[in-house]
Amino acid sequence: MYVGELLKSMERVSTGVEGLDELIGGGLIPGRLYLLTGPPGSGKTTIGIQFLIKGAEDNEKGLYISLVDDPKVILQDMSKYNFSLLMHTKARKIVFYDIGYNLLRMEERLTWRELFRKMKEAIAAEKPKRVVIDSFTSMEKLVADPENKRRELGYFVRAMEEMGVTVLMISEMMRSEEYTDEYYLASGVIVMHHFMRNYSMIRALQILKMRGTSHDSNMKRVRFTTNGVRVYNEGPF
Repeated sequence: MYVGELLKSMERVSTGVEGLDELIGGGLIPGRLYLLTGPPGSGKTTIGIQFLIKGAEDNEKGLYISLVDDPKVILQDMSKYNFSLLMHTKARKIVFYDIGYNLLRMEERLTWRELFRKMKEAIAAEKPKRVVIDSFTSMEKLVADPENKRRELGYFVRAMEEMGVTVLMISEMMRSEEYTDEYYLASGVIVMHHFMRNYSMIRALQILKMRGTSHDSNMKRVRFTTNGVRVYNEGPF
């Protein structure tokens, strides 16, 4: 089988975001780590929840690892959408794991290895098929050994591949021309944007990178609906 035919035959994992799967060959390739980044208020957490909701609907358990926010706050914020998120959490189809509560109160900083070990332990215990990590950027100032990030993240990526877990890692966009280690190690990078134009907020999504599938790197229009974020295959302006 040719490489192109092999890639086309790969199983896909739906993102749960209307309009996005069509732009990336039918969905994400399972067992890989993807980066979702963007400025505040661009829809990153909402997309992360949509990803887990779709998994719950397809009988794929999801795990939301919160590195900062209290899961109760996330549940409250997502109640404005037609997600049935509370129902899925009660059924344990979606589980929230609050690492941030302990991390922010520790007197000594963890190493990157220790942080990733905590996440791997949670994943091994819950045995999910989908994982959202939110927000990875918050750990940059909290670890004891920032210089070891790339190595330990690389080990984590390989571990997720071996476990067959599809990971959506959320990070905050610092500067558009600055690329951190996760940009290079992730199998795909999805960037959220928002702009002001004529006193109106314009929202967009850009697929910066997506290994294993052809994709359009141009910005696409995004809207928030009662069913979450929706992507349109057209420019934002």
